[in-house]
Amino acid sequence: MDIVCCTDNNYIKYCCVMLTSLLENNKEENITIHILGDNLTSDSQNTITSIVEEKYNQHLCLYAVDRKLVVDFPNMGSYVSLTTYYKLFITSILPSSLHKVLYLDCDLIIVHSVKSLWDCDLTGKPLVAVKDAHKGMEIHCALLDIDCIRYGYFNAGVMLLNLDYLREVGFEKKAVDYVTENSNRLTFHEQDVFNGLFYKQVIHLPYRYNLHDRLYRRQRYIDAETLPIVKEELKSPVIIHFSSGKKPWTSRCLHPCRYLYLRYLDMTIWKGERPDMSWKERLWRWNRHLASCLYLANGYRKQY
Repeated sequence: MDIVCCTDNNYIKYCCVMLTSLLENNKEENITIHILGDNLTSDSQNTITSIVEEKYNQHLCLYAVDRKLVVDFPNMGSYVSLTTYYKLFITSILPSSLHKVLYLDCDLIIVHSVKSLWDCDLTGKPLVAVKDAHKGMEIHCALLDIDCIRYGYFNAGVMLLNLDYLREVGFEKKAVDYVTENSNRLTFHEQDVFNGLFYKQVIHLPYRYNLHDRLYRRQRYIDAETLPIVKEELKSPVIIHFSSGKKPWTSRCLHPCRYLYLRYLDMTIWKGERPDMSWKERLWRWNRHLASCLYLANGYRKQY
């Protein structure tokens, strides 16, 4: 398996937790990790190497990406780093000998084998991904001229990419042109780019391969026919994606699977590290729980 992720020094810890969860649950596989990095320090590189090569005896390739590639890309003022755009340059950064890669965001954990995902048939298709579910999706898709009802909108945090297909269609140039032409409409950054270019060709995966935040909420922005499917998928997760702004390493994360994230964190050099729970943060959490119980906020459901 060839796994790709993008990171910078600020996200190294979370990248390492994600990789630990991946390698811990796929020990039977021969895995190469490809890190697209932004001026990673020697300490950051050594930390990743100690996990991938020394602890799990797998392979690691580090790529120094020139930040100038994305310096003019829209940031929209969110918590998302411009580093996320690096995945648009995968076809030119990675060796031409690679035919497909599994891209993974750093804010997720893998809790079971991803072999079945890796083995998906990509013949004639650019990628496979999971449908996204967020409020206002139809309005957002209309902004990008995507027929949401007919085709849907996918989450780019987990994608099996057909590199041969992407090279053949000149994906990198198309992606850069798309950013240039739609810079004021890219609310979800590179995810909008992938959707704008491939919403008609994508193969949709079962939700278990990218159980993103909204699928754990009381109110889910999916149609009635899909609800029972989601309930079943939540019973057998493969990848849990902490896709909201309140990440599991922060004090305000109320995600029901946060304990799983902390379990993998404790397998790293950051064992035992927890965010500061001041009285203000505890009060915020209590208020949020109460608002959720009273259906005044779209809180989380209990795990199945």
